[in-house]
Amino acid sequence: MSPPKVAGRNVAQAQLDFALRCDCSLIVVHGHGGGAQAIELRHRAERAGARFQTITNAQALVGLLQADDILLVQQPGLWPDCHVAVGHLSADPIILVLPSGAGQQAGFERIDLDRAWAGALTMPAILLQKLDNLPEDIAPAPALLRIALQKRLAETRLPVSLIDDGSWGLLDSADDARELEGRWIRRVAGDHEQGEISQRMASRIILDRGGMLAADRRLVPAMLAGFFLLLVAAFWAAWLDKPAAGFALLALATPLVELLLGTISLRSAPQRPGRGWILIRITRDFVLAASVWLAIDGLWVHAAFAALVLVVALAMLDRKQFQGRIMLVRDRGVVALMVSLACLILPSELAIVSISSLLLVTNLMPDELALG
Repeated sequence: MSPPKVAGRNVAQAQLDFALRCDCSLIVVHGHGGGAQAIELRHRAERAGARFQTITNAQALVGLLQADDILLVQQPGLWPDCHVAVGHLSADPIILVLPSGAGQQAGFERIDLDRAWAGALTMPAILLQKLDNLPEDIAPAPALLRIALQKRLAETRLPVSLIDDGSWGLLDSADDARELEGRWIRRVAGDHEQGEISQRMASRIILDRGGMLAADRRLVPAMLAGFFLLLVAAFWAAWLDKPAAGFALLALATPLVELLLGTISLRSAPQRPGRGWILIRITRDFVLAASVWLAIDGLWVHAAFAALVLVVALAMLDRKQFQGRIMLVRDRGVVALMVSLACLILPSELAIVSISSLLLVTNLMPDELALG
């Protein structure tokens, strides 16, 4: 049976990524190294510049590490996606713990009445010598926890909120993974219920289908291709003097780009997407400006000025702290749709000037009124 996955990533991949974020240079996996999953983990580790080793018993750890090394231990089934934990484990040797009740309820091993092991710890490698006194078939993680507790290593308590938001958890089944995936997606995708309508549309799709979007590697290229196809079609429609159709296509492209960027955020987590992705929104604004320029007859300077006014008005709105329905006026999809509808009943130039004037008036509104 395949291991449970969260947004297309299984526990072993998540633990490897977590170890690399903790600056581990050697990845050691307990089990047999000939399976497809082990081979994939090896390639993933080596691409990141780390060595990879599999062991079949805990005692094999002794020969792999130097006495002054620090060993990061992760419990099987642990889903670690927490910057706070990285900071703790990257410092001095430490045991991560949780309150006993919340930890045990989440499936973690209880240490005593007050605390439960949170599934991860760091310890000096010199302590591994105590493994020689234990049976060969002992599970490595519980054995190393006992050694760390006997040596009274320092402890730090993780907040229970990390379990609640999907940053930290223990996955024993596909049902556990689905439950944690929903919390994890809500945290990574963010709450756009008060945002622009295009963001809200994309957010609802991501909250409902985020796991599938992140898992299917074909979707990001497909959405990217669809987005650029819409931009090209919008520009072509404006070139053919069909501004209403062109702006309507731009209105469709806006929620698609928000869905694309949201999916990329899920795929990149726990890291942030590269800054290059911001060029997608800039490209959309460039095509919007070009469509305005093509829609207005007369001197090119006249048309370019109208395009500049519209884009600058939108950029200024991006800097204002709006809430509620008034945020609609800075949604590129809504603006493009308004221009498209206006072009159906008014000359193109008059339609564009009318919408640009609306945006400029909105910029002049006091912040307290805009926030009301």
